[in-house]
Amino acid sequence: MIRFVVWSKRMGIIRIGCATLKGGRVMLYMVECGFADPTREDNWNEWYSGPKLAELLSMPGFIATQRYKALEPCPAPYLAVHSIESPSMFTNPNYKANGGGRFGDWEPSLMTNWSRRLFGPLREMPDVPADRLLAMTDSRGDGMPSDVIWLDGLGWDAVSEYRNALALDASVDKRGIAVVPKSAGSAPVAGVRLYAPLTEKRRA
Repeated sequence: MIRFVVWSKRMGIIRIGCATLKGGRVMLYMVECGFADPTREDNWNEWYSGPKLAELLSMPGFIATQRYKALEPCPAPYLAVHSIESPSMFTNPNYKANGGGRFGDWEPSLMTNWSRRLFGPLREMPDVPADRLLAMTDSRGDGMPSDVIWLDGLGWDAVSEYRNALALDASVDKRGIAVVPKSAGSAPVAGVRLYAPLTEKRRA
């Protein structure tokens, strides 16, 4: 058991949580996108946060999931973070048969700036309750908190055998995450994206 307890004076970062690292590949599957039709966005969110997440959690290899939306406008404001056991789940026939890698009956053109990335080494994401925010950064520049938990981005060198099953964006080699109080939203830090949870954390 590896326990992370961190504190940042600048952003008020609280306890991150625990991660149990087991044999094999354990990682975070992060999906980011926008939605092109504001008149249908509420219906899409209702579907994604309901049937879509339930469908994913019913598949072997999915451990937990949570959705978020960025506080500030950006090209891909929606973020879903899935805790998965291994990229081998992407080749499981149940994954494709039950809507994995797709957005159901929604037209693909509605999902804009869609990207999928894999990170480790956490067993799963910490809970982000309704009174907290998720802070996320891909930059180690000046002014960044020094105690954010850094995850390694996994590229094709790590999951090359699943290239035909997963349209992976491997452009981010490091990503920092932290759970912060809502007050962090009133004093944003350059290079840090803040997300409010759209759902509670759900487990399979």
